[in-house]
Amino acid sequence: MANQSFHLDAVIVGGGIAGLLALDALHQRGCHAWLIERDSLGSGQTIQSQGIIHGGLKYALGGAANAAAKAVSEMPERWRSMFRGETTPNLSGVAMRSEACALWSTGSATSMIGLLGAKLAIRSGPAAWPTETLPEPLTHVRGRVLRVTEPVLEPESLLAVLAMLHADRIVRGETQSIRVKGATAMIDVQTSRGSMNITCGKLMLLAGRGNQQLRAMAGLPAGAMQERSLRMTLARGDLPVLNGHCVKGVKPWLTITTACDHTNGTVWQIGGEAAEWGATATSHDTINRAASAVAAALPNVSLKNIEWATYKAPRSERSSIDGGRPDTPGIVDDGPICAAWPTKLALAPILADKLAERAAPAHAPEPIPQAYERPPVATPPWREVTQWTNAHLDTLD
Repeated sequence: MANQSFHLDAVIVGGGIAGLLALDALHQRGCHAWLIERDSLGSGQTIQSQGIIHGGLKYALGGAANAAAKAVSEMPERWRSMFRGETTPNLSGVAMRSEACALWSTGSATSMIGLLGAKLAIRSGPAAWPTETLPEPLTHVRGRVLRVTEPVLEPESLLAVLAMLHADRIVRGETQSIRVKGATAMIDVQTSRGSMNITCGKLMLLAGRGNQQLRAMAGLPAGAMQERSLRMTLARGDLPVLNGHCVKGVKPWLTITTACDHTNGTVWQIGGEAAEWGATATSHDTINRAASAVAAALPNVSLKNIEWATYKAPRSERSSIDGGRPDTPGIVDDGPICAAWPTKLALAPILADKLAERAAPAHAPEPIPQAYERPPVATPPWREVTQWTNAHLDTLD
């Protein structure tokens, strides 16, 4: 195909959850909007996430609902309405890992205080988990087990559903240049079928850590974004299904979510303190720390013959004054260009609302010509990892 020129109301660069939900919000608003993804939908933060729709609990363990807790307090119910197909986008086809998370303590006095604080500080405070339905791996923990209504979704399924809803508005291509002329932005995109030269009223950069490069391409100053590093641990084998947080003191110590790997059985994604600590540690040391935490938090779970691995999962966010995690989604406006970061998966719908308000419908929506390639959905990290070990002392790095 020869170079093609298009005029749109809005263009989104970046096909993670933020970009896909923003595309849906723009479409619902009547805007002629397309999304451009260089690699695969959700590659990076979305596919690496544990899929928990946080409701503020992990931020309220000390007994006071801070800004972060308040920002996400309404999000589980908003997401559930989408899962039920009651509001847009219709996410009723998304596979769920769990309808709720477990919250349990190590049995220490400070952990018990943390659980009590969470019950008092947030609207959807957790309740005692009924003994008859208690998840099997939690039957012998020393502390209390609570049930918190934070759903856990399967990120790969979420991406696939959104990709299907908006297949006519998503294209695979790499941004080559960005220019601003008055109140419009112009973006040149290289695809497998030739170049797309697009003029739009609003250019939305939602490419996570890629936003920094895109802003530089547009001649915008650095410093809008910050990055926090994490190293997540994976465990696979004969493991029980478990989704939840173990509390040590007044903060989450261990977060475990469960996925099904059709070739290697159950897979646990393990975050929390070990993932933060592992940001500057080796895979070997991170696995040892995570395995020790699991053994202490779940004394009746056998870790014999379990395979272990890690993956790096950096978090890109709007810069904050002190370098700490922002409480809410971040948006930086520069004329017709805006760069944005949702901060957390749960907050992506709020970001989509704010971005949709920045665009005005002026062109009749049209689909992307079918000849252009569509990006695939990203592969979950446990299918990308090549180095697994069942001997904790093996050096992986």
